[in-house]
Amino acid sequence: MTPVEPLRQLFTSAIALLPEGGQRTARRNAWAAMSEDNRRARDRREAATAFAVTSAATHHVNRGARPTR
Repeated sequence: MTPVEPLRQLFTSAIALLPEGGQRTARRNAWAAMSEDNRRARDRREAATAFAVTSAATHHVNRGARPTR
């Protein structure tokens, strides 16, 4: 038996003890995180657009108003 063989057996045993589906769970978690990031980015874009439209409309309305004394 070579000195590497016991290590190989140890690693093989350790891998066999790992819970199955770990990679699947990691991918599922990554997908959920990416989806949530995309949702937040979409919400930020919509809020920025709404703010810009509201700001432009308010600026347009206030431009025509006479100053109060």
